[in-house]
Amino acid sequence: MATVVQSLWLGLLVGTLTLACGSAGNRPDVSAPPGDCEMVDYEGGKTEICGQPQTIVAIGPNVLELLLALEVQPIGYADYYTLPFTDFDQPQSQIPYLGERLTGPVKKVGSWNTPSLEAILKLKPDLIVGSTLANQGQYSLLSQAAPTLLFSYGVKENWQTQLRRLAKVLGRGEKAEQVIAAHTQLVAEARKNLQPAVLKYPQVLLLASEQLEQELAVENSDSRCGGLLENLGFQLLAPKNIGTEGPGRNNISLELLPELKSDWIFFLAWNTDFSDAGPDLEQQQISAVQQQWQENAIAQSLPASKSNQVYFHSAYVCRALPGPIGTELLLKQLQADLLPPVSDPTP
Repeated sequence: MATVVQSLWLGLLVGTLTLACGSAGNRPDVSAPPGDCEMVDYEGGKTEICGQPQTIVAIGPNVLELLLALEVQPIGYADYYTLPFTDFDQPQSQIPYLGERLTGPVKKVGSWNTPSLEAILKLKPDLIVGSTLANQGQYSLLSQAAPTLLFSYGVKENWQTQLRRLAKVLGRGEKAEQVIAAHTQLVAEARKNLQPAVLKYPQVLLLASEQLEQELAVENSDSRCGGLLENLGFQLLAPKNIGTEGPGRNNISLELLPELKSDWIFFLAWNTDFSDAGPDLEQQQISAVQQQWQENAIAQSLPASKSNQVYFHSAYVCRALPGPIGTELLLKQLQADLLPPVSDPTP
């Protein structure tokens, strides 16, 4: 399959590369001053970038998150999901969680692991940023359209390092340091605010599923969300004597849940069917699993269910946004779930 896909991409590239010849390749840009080119390390190799990129294509929400944190607007974007839009002409309502930070329309260039080379070439970008997990096999083709940087996309990756690398290319080093400092302060404040909840509800069960009776995962501290919960002071419960099914998680059956007696449950849900997606994407992502949980006798027998301390949220934030914006969203969710509402002092 990979060979067939690569052949199709190559055929498309040969037929359309002339449309973008002015910006294609990792060759020095003719508009860049002599010597204004440098080899930039990325997580998988090196690429030559000339001048300071202005027109950028972001492949994946993790990349878009880094760009927006640096206050850089891309011209093209491929989301993790195959969203049901021809273009992101109203990104505020079309792109999950990050759309409100976009100031204007953005061209859709396929999806995270199947970007459209034809769409990218039409944009004539001077930089493409993607991930090694989804785009390593496409790197040679993408890099003929524009200099291409690929970043790792894993639960243990250091987004601060990635942000600094990207900021150096874009001439936004000072902004990167401001973002990192603000993030550190935000986490420290949340840890302080959540201390009463940590003392009262120390044990948390972090679950993830799309269909409750088909697959249920318990995430541990090696997952992105689990690591944040542990950093805040909570204790993550995990099944014993079960092999790890993937990075940061263990797949279990519903019957084992009563053995994990947590004070509260943080449930990551998702729905890959966007045919019925409405304006409330968060609810569309969690509604099916939430209903299944409410109708399941085992789930309802758990202490957390009986005390109404099962909190459902879209897995998108935890898994697709591993950087500063995703962390900010998660901390808001956690504090809204676990802390009493602040009363309005105005009469």
